[in-house]
Amino acid sequence: MYSFGWESQLLETGFLGIFLCPLWTLSRLPQHTPTSRIVLWGFRWLIFRIMLGAGLIKIRGDRCWRDLTCMDFHYETQPMPNPVAYYLHHSPWWFHRFETLSNHFIELLVPFFLFLGRRACIIHGVLQILFQAVLIVSGNLSFLNWLTMV
Repeated sequence: MYSFGWESQLLETGFLGIFLCPLWTLSRLPQHTPTSRIVLWGFRWLIFRIMLGAGLIKIRGDRCWRDLTCMDFHYETQPMPNPVAYYLHHSPWWFHRFETLSNHFIELLVPFFLFLGRRACIIHGVLQILFQAVLIVSGNLSFLNWLTMV
């Protein structure tokens, strides 16, 4: 299910995006017409599955994520490294452990914030956008990160 998830992520995001606008009118959106709660919950469910799935596949798939050593060699093996990745690769070992723990926190715990009320949703949004921005700056496959931000 989560092998190359960008195809289904793009389709599901586009499908949900169709319902952000009123269906039966081509006029501008009325100011007092809220977006459907069903669509908003659809987007919440989508980001929950994307992030939790990414975290679970790492924990289940490779031992280095469990022993916190994946970031020791991630930057030299990623598909699209950039100059920032060179400097991040040469960071101290404790920074790489912090990166891995932060990744686990963002992908395995923060998605549950979506179900804990408005403030927790705002915290979730801020943390996810910051996380995706860090991934983009570090030279990761930024298409998925930009799509996840949207």
